Amino acid sequence: MPDLPSSIVSAFELTVAMRHIIYRKRGTLLSVAAIALAVSISLVSIFMMDGFRDMLFDVIIEDLPHVTVTPKEGDDYIYLYHSLADRIWDIPGVVAVSASLGTSATFTYKENVENVAMSGVDPEDFESIYHLEEYMIKGDLISVQSGKKVILGKKLSERLKVKMGQTIYASFPDARGTSLMVSGIFDPPVGWQDDLTIVSLDTARSFLNEGDVASIVDIRLEDIYQADAAARSLQDYGYKADSWQKLYPEILETLAIETFENNLIMLLILIIASFGVGSVMYLLVNEKTSEIGMLMAMGAKRQSIMNIFLIESGLLGLMGGAVGAVLGLALSLYLGNLEFSMEAPGGQKITLPVVISLESFLVIIIAAIALSIIAGSYPAYKASRLDPTQAINA
Repeated sequence: MPDLPSSIVSAFELTVAMRHIIYRKRGTLLSVAAIALAVSISLVSIFMMDGFRDMLFDVIIEDLPHVTVTPKEGDDYIYLYHSLADRIWDIPGVVAVSASLGTSATFTYKENVENVAMSGVDPEDFESIYHLEEYMIKGDLISVQSGKKVILGKKLSERLKVKMGQTIYASFPDARGTSLMVSGIFDPPVGWQDDLTIVSLDTARSFLNEGDVASIVDIRLEDIYQADAAARSLQDYGYKADSWQKLYPEILETLAIETFENNLIMLLILIIASFGVGSVMYLLVNEKTSEIGMLMAMGAKRQSIMNIFLIESGLLGLMGGAVGAVLGLALSLYLGNLEFSMEAPGGQKITLPVVISLESFLVIIIAAIALSIIAGSYPAYKASRLDPTQAINA
């Protein structure tokens, strides 16, 4: 019998594949359910991983310096730091610069004594990088600029049993003891030490009996990925300049490990589900042996027979992927709206980090279809290699 035109064969392949899917309802439902479950789990996992990644980068972008400059080797402080600041502002992409002078101190209020870390800052510059105002419970950061004033962490103020407007005494060996009025109380962000106290640069310099010096200069960039280049340009002047990648390597390590584990688990889930499709296709080939022989006798090519089962595998993957995408989206939206009462800055409730993207939808659905076709390739090949005479009589 002469070969049928390719366009008719293509329509014929699709028709037969669809008839198989409709005929074997139980096998179709099981295959679609397996793929849908795998796709939905994978999507939820990816969306939460993307949310976790964005949350970490929000911390870097919003609440951490991108480059930190410390004194030259052998120096205790950064001298003439105004000249350094001018060089920093010449670096393309710099959006904020904050100098600070840090020291240890002993705070005393009545009979209560605490060792603290005292940091002298310019309030406006410091706020442009660390956004401390978001964590203020009482008072404000700018208040330290006028007079001998200090803001304390909430837990430190509780240990000292000191309140707003009361005066503590700051002292340390070789330092000038001074009285400081409490002008603000804040809840330290995650990762900050709870004994950190903030005063003005002038107050810190007076306490240490130092001139116009700084111990750290923090820099914020428009593009966080330019941090290494900015740090290298400052190292050429002899300063120790470190990018956020070097200062917080655990962030990159955590992201790399989480991404690898997430992708591996997602791939394994999809592979297991797709082999369920392969098993269904294998059983279908055994059931349809006589029909395959008849189709070959009517002139269907071996490639056409193979295409029928590959199309069927792909359609099962597509249907499972579509159903799984809907389920994954619904579950992700539900999880993203859940609130958990956990210890967080300010004591507010937090939600799971979930970021939904069209790209992830497409990648997972395409992967489900591709793996389903791959899993169905052997049954399809087996069907195409059947002998027509023996198949009809099977």
